[in-house]
Parts: sequence; C-alpha cells; structure tokens
Amino acid sequence: MKKIILGLAIAVLGTTTINAQYWDKQFSSDLLMLDEYIKRNEKGISFDDTNTYIGTPYNNSEYLNGNVYKNNTLLATNVALRYNCIADEMEIKENLSASKDDARVLTKSEDIYVKIAGDIFVFVPYQGGVENGGYFEVLFEGNQIQLYKKHVKKFTKERKATSTLTSGSKAKFEDRPEYYIVTRSGKFYALPESNKRKLKVFGINKDLIKDFVDQNALDLSEEQDLIKVINFYDKADIANQ
Repeated sequence: MKKIILGLAIAVLGTTTINAQYWDKQFSSDLLMLDEYIKRNEKGISFDDTNTYIGTPYNNSEYLNGNVYKNNTLLATNVALRYNCIADEMEIKENLSASKDDARVLTKSEDIYVKIAGDIFVFVPYQGGVENGGYFEVLFEGNQIQLYKKHVKKFTKERKATSTLTSGSKAKFEDRPEYYIVTRSGKFYALPESNKRKLKVFGINKDLIKDFVDQNALDLSEEQDLIKVINFYDKADIANQ
C-alpha cells in the first residue's frame, strides 16, 4: 500500500489546480464519475430535511473546504467536500456557495484521495475492484503501520405513534466507527470493540502495549488514546515482528 503523507504541503509549486473555467472540462472528465449524480441511499427519508431525523448520514452534515490529490499530486484546492457514510460516496461541489443540486460523486480510485478540513480520506479497493471497496479516514501513518477509521452509521427507522397514548421517534443515525491497523503490505486487522480483545491483536506484544496503556492511563475505546498507542507501537519498532 502506497504511503500517504499526512503533512503534505498544500502549496505545491508547479501543480495545476482546478478553477471555475476548467470545472466542467478537465476536472469533471478526469475525477467525477460520468453520469453519476448523488445516490444518497436516503433510507426512505430526505437527507436534506434534517428535522426528520437525529444525527447525520455524513461525516459532517455540511460541506467543508478541501483538496483533491492524485498520487500525492494536488489536483484541486478549496473545493467543497463531504463524505456520505451511508452511500460510501465522496460528494464534491465546485465551492461552498455552489448549489447542492450541482454536487457530483468523486471517482472511486485508490490513486485519488481527499483532505477535508485536515482529515484525510482514502479509497481502498476490494480484491482489485471498486465495487466492494470503501473510504477510510487515515488517523495515523507510521513507518510500519497505519491506523484507519471506517465511518459506519447505524440507521434506525422512524417509529410512528400507534395511538394517542404512545409516542413515536424520529429516524436516527448513530456513529459506530470501526478501526483497522493496516500494514505496509496492505493487510487490514480489525480492532474489536472491547479493550481486552483489542490488546490481543498485538499478539506477542500485548503485554508491552498493556503496560503502556496502564502507565499512561489510556482508554483504548477513546480515539485519541488509541492513536497514541498505535504511535507508540510503531515507534517501538515491533510492528514488523
């Protein structure tokens, strides 16, 4: 798996970035899925009507400024992006003021990744194809391993009141993130939900990791603490053992 530089400089001298006059010609033909407008998989509700549900089907409910890269080359800067977790699609507009109706879907390719307000999302194919592949957020990238986050949403349908004595409930999107350790060769190791089972993923080094967690009062169920553990694991030069 190719290495993505988390601190990649935005100002890349000599790189051609898109602007309004090239949006339809160059950028659309290269990086937007042809004839593919947003497929929101709206679960019987309107994503635009935020009063009808709790939570959000996106990583962020609003579009944010971001950049698009291809093989570590900056292709587009200050475009409007948001990740549709339900459809597993990256929605993109020319800018924040553009209409939602003009939003398109970014082409799914392992060579193309985005940076949304500092968060990097990559597309990982499955068995060489895009059909069952998906987007992951890169939380940490070390010399030996990386930590990826899959934004998973649990959807609960609206429950209507059956009588005047009962109350209904709105549809709901709940965050159920999944975390993966990714090796240099591209192997994915899913981290279980329980802290005890997470430690087992580290194999013969689980006691070393447990000591580090205990000494630093860390909680493996907390994302920032998990990143600290993966960082320690990578720098300890034991990840490839």
